[in-house]
Parts: sequence; structure tokens; C-alpha cells
Amino acid sequence: MKEKERFICKSCGYESIKWFGKCPQCGEWNTAVEATSKPLERIVDLVNLKDVLKSVNSTRLTTGFTELDASLCSGIVPGQVLLLGGEPGVGKSTLALEICAWFSKNGYKSLYVSAEESVDQLAIRARRLACENLDGITVCSDNDIDSVLQIINEDYSLIVVDSLQTMYSEEVGTYPGSVVQVRVCAEKIISKCKELSIPSILIAHITKSGEISGPKLVEHLVDTVIYFEGEKTTELRILRVIKNRFGPSGEIAVFEMRDDGLKQLCDPVFFDLTDQLPGNCLSCVIEGSRAFVVQIQALVSRSRSNMPRRVSNGFDMTRLLLLIATIGKHMRLPVESHDVYVNVLGGLRITDTAVDAAVVGAILSSMMEKPIEKTSVIGEVSLDGRIKPVYRMRSRIDSLKRAGIQSVIVPKSVDLSDKNLVKIDSLQDMGDVLGVKLFDS
Repeated sequence: MKEKERFICKSCGYESIKWFGKCPQCGEWNTAVEATSKPLERIVDLVNLKDVLKSVNSTRLTTGFTELDASLCSGIVPGQVLLLGGEPGVGKSTLALEICAWFSKNGYKSLYVSAEESVDQLAIRARRLACENLDGITVCSDNDIDSVLQIINEDYSLIVVDSLQTMYSEEVGTYPGSVVQVRVCAEKIISKCKELSIPSILIAHITKSGEISGPKLVEHLVDTVIYFEGEKTTELRILRVIKNRFGPSGEIAVFEMRDDGLKQLCDPVFFDLTDQLPGNCLSCVIEGSRAFVVQIQALVSRSRSNMPRRVSNGFDMTRLLLLIATIGKHMRLPVESHDVYVNVLGGLRITDTAVDAAVVGAILSSMMEKPIEKTSVIGEVSLDGRIKPVYRMRSRIDSLKRAGIQSVIVPKSVDLSDKNLVKIDSLQDMGDVLGVKLFDS
């Protein structure tokens, strides 16, 4: 059968049956690369879903980390493809190697494709992590995806590719890490793993904006997308499940990076009850199915310029600007003319709107230099100055009680009866509870 000619843009992956000088999709010049593929005649098999359900293997494989297993809904499914992304040095390769060591300890074979490091470098890491029972780990340092796929067989129970951006396919002809190469290599690995029902972990680089490098299509192709977060200056690491076809998404697992590898934290603490100085306020956020008590810190100081500074670490900047404007409008406080710095203790990145009221409380506490003693605040702040309820209030309040919080400030519309609850309706009510006097307009 005649081979079908096609041209691919090596910058964005645009395909065309005709040669093009300027790519219609990305606008780059002279990026067209010829690629030929011989169409294959395939026979489509039709099966009954009920018959498949009787014979399917639903046994999940554990990773050696109970917190990670819980985030993945009890472990890894055979044939599941996980895409693991994160900043350089956050611990992606360390996590993958420790999972391989766990598989080896339990009698399973794993293949570690180390396309970035040599075999000696990987062995040095295994020695530093004090990994035991390494007999079941086979290491390959080749970055040719077609050569790697030839050695994958049913004997392996796990495949690790470190990393996806360094893999190369001669079929495409572009440089490793390009959009086309990443897509083609990912498709080949996924196809092989699905065919043999072997789970795989694809380690991926991320861009400056914090997204996984390469086409967005890769995140749609894989079964699970995991982001490994963590500041280089701290030992805390947070693994966040963004997508999961075999369980709920949004789950997190917390680790601590030590000299001998990653150690899971079953009960992570993101707050400090001792010496609640001005500028600190406690709240509770929901991450997946778990509730975490968090501590919001704020520093408000008089600005020395016409453009007051706004700095936020772990809290959305746009949300912070809205809260500052709301405080200035409804509480008549000159916070808009002050520098405002907000930080989430422990390096946690928060998207839950339940901490809006806690951010306001921390700002007011810092501005008035008045501490909030063992009192937490839960609620979403609307632009009209009212405090709105959020979901799963009972779980949040129970978590705060277990942490030893004496009182909880909640929205007035919350239908819960508890002697420790202080119900408010607006920011003015919060000011009265916290003892903040409003300025005259």
C-alpha cells in the first residue's frame, strides 16, 4: 500500500498533507518536517462489556506510601498511566525510585528508563535513599522510545520514564522535547502499557508558568495527572492529583523531603497555636476528601510610595486584591493605601474560598496590631461585604475542634447549633467581634 506523506510543524505539531513555508497555526517559518507513515489495515474487535467485567483485573498495586495510595483511591490500576510533573529538584525522580524499590521488595519487576541520568547516577541516588531489595529493578539509559518499547514485556509490573521530554522518536525527526516528539512518545508509551496492562509513571518537566511542558493533549491522553509542589527552601512537599480516571481528583498527599528520601506525613500541620501574634488567623480548607487547618499570615504596613505593594504567597493574588477593595469600601479602613503581604503557613497553595474571611481577619489583626486568640474564621467574602457559607461546614468545624480551636466564626446562615460558633453576617460584624473600630467616612 502506498505510503501517505504528511508534513508536521516541529514547533506546534500542526499537520498538513502539503508542504507549508509558514505554519498556519503558530506562524513560524520553515518548521515543516516531512513524515511518512504507512496506513495499516486493522480489524476492529467488538466485545460485550459484561463479559469484560467478569475477567477484568481490578486488583490495585500499592506504592509503599499509604497517603499516595489514598490519593489514588487505594493504589495503581493495571495499565494506568500517571503523568508526574513538578519543579526541578522537588523530588519526582526520588518518588519514582522509591516506588520501584517498593515493587521490588514485594516481588514485582519494574523498568526504570533513565533518559536524563546515567545508570551510575541512578545507583548513587539509590544508595543515598538506602533502597533495599533492588533485584527487581532494571535500568535503561536509552532515550530512543522505539528501542525502549522493544524491551517492555509482560514480566514488568511498572514502567518509569524519566523524563518524557528527553525521549526521542526517529519517526518524527525533530529535536527531543518538541511538541511533536512529546506527543508521539507519549502516545507510543500509553499504547504499549494499555496493550500489556502495565502501569507506568511518566515524569514530565514544567514550564515557567507551572504547567506541564508539551501539548495539552498529553494530559488528556494519560489516566492520571499529578503535580508535585514544594518550595526549595522548605522540606515540605505536596502531591496534588489534578486528574484521575480511576478515582476522585483534587486529593493531596503531604511528604517531607529528608536526606534519606521522601517521608509521608499522615497528619500534616499547617498551623501553630502557640503565641498567636497580630497578623495571624486560622481557618480550615478542604483538599479532596480531607480537611486541613491552615494558618493565614498578613503584614500590613504604611506604604512609602504612591503604588502600595501587594504580595501573596499561597493565596490567589486576584482574590487578595478583591478582598482589599472590599475592606476599604465596607469597613472604611485605609487598607488600600498600605502595603499588604499575605502568606499561607507551610507552603500550601489554597484555592478554597473558605479562607476569604480568615485573610480579612489576618489583615485586620495586623493593621490594628491586635492578636486573634485561638479563634478561627470560615466563610467566603462577597463584594457586597457579606460573609457567605461554604460547603462541608461540619467537617471543617470538627477538624478545628480536634486541633484545639476554642471558637469558630462562621456565616450567620449556617444551620448548625454549637456553643463554640460565633455567627456573623457581614464584615462589619466581623469588625465588632474582633474589636476593630471603623473609621468615619
